[in-house]
Amino acid sequence: MILRSRWHLRSSLTLLLIAASAIALLIAFVLLLAYYQPRLAAQTRVELAARSDTLARRTERVLSILQGQLELIAANIKDGDDDTSREQMDYLINQGAFSAVYHIDSNGLIAYASVHRDNRKQAAELIGSDLSNDRLRQVVMQRLYTVWSDKHLSPASHRLAVAIGVWTGKEVIIGEIPLAYILDTVTDSSTQADWSIWVTDGYGDILADSEHSERVGVVNVANLPVFSQAQTKFQAVDQGRFEGRSYDMAVSRSALMNWYFIVRTPAGLASPQLRTALNLGVTAMISLMLLSLLFAPVWAARTARPIDAIAERARQLVEGKTGGDWPRSSVIELNQLSTDIERMSNAIRERERELETIVESSPVGMLLTEPSPSFVFARANEAILRLFGYQRDQIVGKTGLELGLWKHRTDREAMLSLLDKQDIGQIESWMCRQDGSEFLALLQARAVEIGGAKRTIWVVEDITEFRRIEGEVRELNAELEVRVQKRTEQLRKANTELSTTVEHLKLAQNELVRSEKLASLGSLVAGVAHELNTPIGNGVMAVSTMRDSLKRFRADSANGMKRSVLDSFVEAIDTGSTIAERNLERAAELVTSFKQVAADQTSSQRRSFKLDEAVREIALTLGPTLKHSVAKLSLDIPPAITMDSYPGPLGQIITNLITNATVHAFSDRDRGTITVHAEAESDRLKLRIGDDGIGIAPDMLSRIFDPFVTTRMGRGGTGLGLHIAHNIASNILGGSISVSSTTGQGTTFELNIPLTAPAPDSTSA
Repeated sequence: MILRSRWHLRSSLTLLLIAASAIALLIAFVLLLAYYQPRLAAQTRVELAARSDTLARRTERVLSILQGQLELIAANIKDGDDDTSREQMDYLINQGAFSAVYHIDSNGLIAYASVHRDNRKQAAELIGSDLSNDRLRQVVMQRLYTVWSDKHLSPASHRLAVAIGVWTGKEVIIGEIPLAYILDTVTDSSTQADWSIWVTDGYGDILADSEHSERVGVVNVANLPVFSQAQTKFQAVDQGRFEGRSYDMAVSRSALMNWYFIVRTPAGLASPQLRTALNLGVTAMISLMLLSLLFAPVWAARTARPIDAIAERARQLVEGKTGGDWPRSSVIELNQLSTDIERMSNAIRERERELETIVESSPVGMLLTEPSPSFVFARANEAILRLFGYQRDQIVGKTGLELGLWKHRTDREAMLSLLDKQDIGQIESWMCRQDGSEFLALLQARAVEIGGAKRTIWVVEDITEFRRIEGEVRELNAELEVRVQKRTEQLRKANTELSTTVEHLKLAQNELVRSEKLASLGSLVAGVAHELNTPIGNGVMAVSTMRDSLKRFRADSANGMKRSVLDSFVEAIDTGSTIAERNLERAAELVTSFKQVAADQTSSQRRSFKLDEAVREIALTLGPTLKHSVAKLSLDIPPAITMDSYPGPLGQIITNLITNATVHAFSDRDRGTITVHAEAESDRLKLRIGDDGIGIAPDMLSRIFDPFVTTRMGRGGTGLGLHIAHNIASNILGGSISVSSTTGQGTTFELNIPLTAPAPDSTSA
């Protein structure tokens, strides 16, 4: 027995309210999260796109100013004002935007170098250095206009920088901008602390990183999808993974420098906006849960109060306190519950009154006794009081022995013994009334559980008059017995004839089994026996029933007879004779049909016959086989087809094909259909026997008519059925038989034979 925890209603309601609140808040939180998460992500991507575009445009403006300053110096050099140009180069270095500026003459030698003040000595050493192979100088000399480099190794500091090459007309000026300056420019423009910024060149190498400067010149991000998208357009927004984490990224490309400005922020649950929303949601949910913890007990107590009142009123009803009104509350369902319980109690009291009325009004005497061993009377109805002539208070609380109700004490002991063995008993006994008169009573008793104790219900019926009427009925037994014997003799003769017919059929079966040519007749005889057993068995059962009725009638007649018993006996004899006559007629019809089929299959005689009649007679013989199969037989034979052929061999082919289908075609099916369809064309007959079963395997289809080919070898199959059918079709009927099958969809055999069979000598080969 499983012990379950018990809870007070108030505690259960409190937990229920808290659980319901928690589930509702959790569902609401999840729904809000599912609703706002994609919107927050979309909004974040829009902001990232705007920020990356702002960075690109701002950086373009700043670097355009620097480019303009170098172009101004180039213009002075072009005009031959070298002193002014050198002062301007030193001025640019002092401003801090450039780390170095080189004036390279037409031979590729550094004519003048202005570097940061910490590298003044190195600047003197650089003058005269050969930069004719410098890639940026070569590109400027080829294009003859200003060019921005990607990463550039500074000859002064030997560090990575970004350089601007400006064409002066004959010579080149190169200005180096440190990557740290680009990073400062970018980070000054950023307003989101949780956003990271990359600046990359056209190859994806990081020029500036606001998060980790160690990535500059080391990490390449060209494999990011968003970077690939930005190759074909100036701006792209997408989600990508970097160092094992997902980010929302936006890229803007600068046409001036062919740089890419990538702004990224963690995506998904790591998104700062989403984390903020989650924190707010969790805080709100915890707050609401705390409120529910405070209010749930109060609400539960208020809800449980009327329920407790209804339960208390129900306990009073059980204790027999019927007075008082039922509790009501402001809850409609509780009011309905109170009303329903009140109606139920009223209905129970009404049913008790109805039961009391039924018991008291019953025309049959009824008694209720206490459990063993006292067996004192606890209750008696009015019929008992009238039957024995006692008052109620004279019977209740006493036993039958004390009142002297039993004429023979042994009858009482026999009845109690029956009740002790099987809780039910019935006897006939002589009983005594209060005035001393006696009557024959039919006593019936049953032990039942009432109130946890086994009590006994007694029913007492006066059958004295009933037994007197039985004596009058006995006088009719002699005449009725003669009539019954005469009718029984007639039925016995009919039964003998049927038994003889069955015996003849069994002898015919033994003779047919010996014949190898008609081996399938065993199935026919089995079908005959099965079909005849039902009507013959019914006839025998009807005769046996009439003989049993005659025996009972004789026994009842010995002690007197009632008219109802006589009428029942006459009706039983009439019914039995009718059943026997109907089943004998059915047996005669079956014998006639089976005789024709048997004659055909045993003789191979040629005769004219209706095809539909012959096929239906064969279907009748196969009835027992089909009853035990999942398949149903469907016949489609036009009644106008008449043949002059051999019905026996033709029937053997049809029998073999239908039997094969029931055995092989539906081995893994729970239902199926076998169809027999015939059509006459000119002087030939096409007979198709098909099924919707599992079909024949392709490797067996080409040799299906060979002898000893079967899938049930060793399990009742010989592999000769279709071989015999093929020989009969070609050698006796003068035609052919073919087969077509699709695995899983069924098999169809087609018999093509002439309506008029050829002469024996033409088919003897």
